[in-house]
Amino acid sequence: MKILQQLPQLATLTALTLTLVACGGDGNKSSSSSSALSSSTVSSVSSAAVSSSSLSSSVSSSSISSSPAPFSSSSSSLSSSVPSSVAPSSVSLSISSSIVSSSVSSSSLSSSSVAAPQIVLNEMRSDGGGYDYIELFNAGDSDYTFVAGEWAVNDIKGFENDKVPGIAIPGGTVVPAKGFLLVAVDQTAVPFGAPASTLIGGANEFGLGKGDTAVLVYKGAILEQKKWSDGTHVNTFGRLPDGGEWHVQTESLVATPGTSNKLPDVVAPAGPSDIVINEIVSSGRNDIKFDYVEIYNKNAQPYEFAAGEWSVSDNENPGMPIPGGTKIPGHGHIILLTDQTANSTLPANAPANALLNTATTFGIGKKETITLLYKGAQHDKISYGDFHVNAFGRLPDGGNWIDLGAGTSPQLYASPGLKNFMTPSLNLTVTTLNFSPFNNDETTLEAGGFRVFGLNADLAKDVEPEYIAVAADSKTAWVTLQENNGIARINLDGTPAITNIFPLGFKDFGAAGNEIDPSDKDNNKVEFANYPKVFGMYQPDGIATFNEGGMDYVITANEGDVRDYYTNFKEGVKVSELTLDESDFPNAVDLKKDAKLGRLIVTQFGQSSTAETLYSELLSFGARSFSIWNGTTGEQVYDSGKDLEVQANIAGAYPDDRSDAKGVEPENLTIGTIGSKRFVFVGLERADAVAVYDITDLSNIAFKQFLKTTGDDAPEGILFVSAADSPNGNPLLIVSNEDSGNVTVYQSDVNGVFSFASRLVLEGGAAAAEISAYDPLTKRLFVLNNGTLLKNSRIEVLNLADPTKLSLLTTIDLSPYGGGINSVAVKNGKIAGALQAADKTQQGTVVVFDTSTYALLGIAKVGALPDMLTFSPDGKFILTADEGEAKDDYSYDPVGSVSIIALP
Repeated sequence: MKILQQLPQLATLTALTLTLVACGGDGNKSSSSSSALSSSTVSSVSSAAVSSSSLSSSVSSSSISSSPAPFSSSSSSLSSSVPSSVAPSSVSLSISSSIVSSSVSSSSLSSSSVAAPQIVLNEMRSDGGGYDYIELFNAGDSDYTFVAGEWAVNDIKGFENDKVPGIAIPGGTVVPAKGFLLVAVDQTAVPFGAPASTLIGGANEFGLGKGDTAVLVYKGAILEQKKWSDGTHVNTFGRLPDGGEWHVQTESLVATPGTSNKLPDVVAPAGPSDIVINEIVSSGRNDIKFDYVEIYNKNAQPYEFAAGEWSVSDNENPGMPIPGGTKIPGHGHIILLTDQTANSTLPANAPANALLNTATTFGIGKKETITLLYKGAQHDKISYGDFHVNAFGRLPDGGNWIDLGAGTSPQLYASPGLKNFMTPSLNLTVTTLNFSPFNNDETTLEAGGFRVFGLNADLAKDVEPEYIAVAADSKTAWVTLQENNGIARINLDGTPAITNIFPLGFKDFGAAGNEIDPSDKDNNKVEFANYPKVFGMYQPDGIATFNEGGMDYVITANEGDVRDYYTNFKEGVKVSELTLDESDFPNAVDLKKDAKLGRLIVTQFGQSSTAETLYSELLSFGARSFSIWNGTTGEQVYDSGKDLEVQANIAGAYPDDRSDAKGVEPENLTIGTIGSKRFVFVGLERADAVAVYDITDLSNIAFKQFLKTTGDDAPEGILFVSAADSPNGNPLLIVSNEDSGNVTVYQSDVNGVFSFASRLVLEGGAAAAEISAYDPLTKRLFVLNNGTLLKNSRIEVLNLADPTKLSLLTTIDLSPYGGGINSVAVKNGKIAGALQAADKTQQGTVVVFDTSTYALLGIAKVGALPDMLTFSPDGKFILTADEGEAKDDYSYDPVGSVSIIALP
């Protein structure tokens, strides 16, 4: 390969330098005094020479240097070999001479004369897999050891515009020959499924975006860069084979972080042979009051039904056609409602994509033969005897039909649109209580600070139960009604009933001790101050209970919540957008500035379901505190005032960017006793920490400790394990972090001082670790997981036998039973999980498993959107707080409820 075709004649040249910059792909060409070479054309440095006849005077010293180790040759010849450990950086050829009097017309280096880069960019992902990464590949035949301070990865914006160093590769890091090094650029902990050697961004993290450019930096300069198309993400983009040419961006590779790149497996498209009858129901349970035929697609690819080709019939009827254009997902289902006319509405608990019969309707009875027809011919058929079936189907889906015998054998549990499973052994009975008896009390309750303001909703529909707690004697329960700013009391002694709704009133941010910082746009200052006529709605989320001196108390985490997730209903608004009554706010103009109250989010609906136009007081979301209430009367016994935020600020954890919106956000809490002392542990979602208070003496509650571990993001589940139940005899605090997808364990000494014990990343990313429950019998921790990497909702089973070495044992797949899981609880060798339906306004489901075998023991239908569940302390009941949240367009709002499941 020619280096110089023609060198301009120079009168005098004291030093001429040729810089050969190794760049991969379309890498950046660094400037030099004369010429630069791409790595696609430069392969090695060996026996390169500049002819002495081209120079009027002899070349006294010629050298090629390539860090880390320079090497040289005498006279005009160059060294014929390059050490294999030489870094793939620039190669400099220096020719020293007093005078160059003639042109160099044909100096050249062969294509085999410059070493190919040993470390190259190999694969990138910017979207769709839970975390962004850059993968490096060692293309050499020997291991490569990075030198401290030399190497980093970055994106082009960070390198050229922001001038940030990127993510440094630590000195001593070794990449084996033909091996990989993964850098997770937007993570603070090694992500789920990533190699243990993965480097993480930490404080220098950056994400990879649309049309971005990944950059490999060596000694402060770009060694290689690779850009993907503007306006697009990549999942994933890489070389094929490893270290070779870049594969076309339009065909994504399989994401293989830390392993060899490859194309997706070729999957045959779904065809008619993949479509089968999967389940039949002719006499459903009380919650499944419709006949149906379920069709299943055995292929991983979707299938689209053509018009006039497919139908289902029974013994006597011409059949129900499957409309053209109907799509069934890969390994998915469609439900045919054979006895429902096309102009009817879907029955309760039918899947949203269920098909109504557009022809002659027919019911499914005894002694039936159900036939699936394709182009008029029999495609699939199943018959059963002179009995009803609830339900008859294949197990597993698409497999063999279960044996019904004479109709007395166990049958499937009817699960329209979900995976088939056998009916479990436990007979669970459910009592569901709603709030309709309180509809006539709305005015009285609102006078005390209770709120009913949903779109066209009465009290029973507007309430949204969140968390639930049960008294030690199992006779009383309390449930938070967060959006409504209340707590409900439930009697469990005898006939269950909701006996009280306690309005919680409002917290006065104008009172001493209740100061807040209401602005996120005040030059990063944290200034707690009083603001008269500004209040916080307590709106508690997490709740716990304890008994002191024969009196039941409840304690709440006053997070706050705003209804801004609907398409046609918005509650929250900035103070700067409001008209303030100047008789109540004489300094209104000043208060509406961003640095004062202007940024604070408040409700448009004070104590009315109609938005106000002139504001004489402001109601913000949450109280930024925890409170203790009398469990019998609902009266407040204690509130922590501003202390949670003060302690967060002292710890350097106050989230000033959330000052305008609920501050530290006390999300959840739990109570634990260590020795003679009672503690409350309050999870602060936005401060990413847990605050510990001694509440032994209600007249002298004291802050004790602030627990925060780097990388933990948004604690949701707060679980205390007593010394008696702990596997090592030390009290434990287990924190499930919703946004970072990990579980962190702290352990206490005898005085109640906690220290870090271990940390386990389940998956990384939002919803991967929310609520945890512990079984002292098996020393296992059960953590709900709705993360996106592994798709289906599930319960992760962790080994807590050694709290300093938390590890994953197995996973309980919840995909046959409903939608996402919201809560887990454990008691007496049983684990219960609360799942919402795919349509959140339909009935939810509670599943019960054995903590040792993970076998399904029981299943029950509860109210819509079960949020949190708990066992009663005596183990006789499972209780759920059923949120009953409205559809996104508010077209339907189910009642909020509390479900009580009696265990046999």
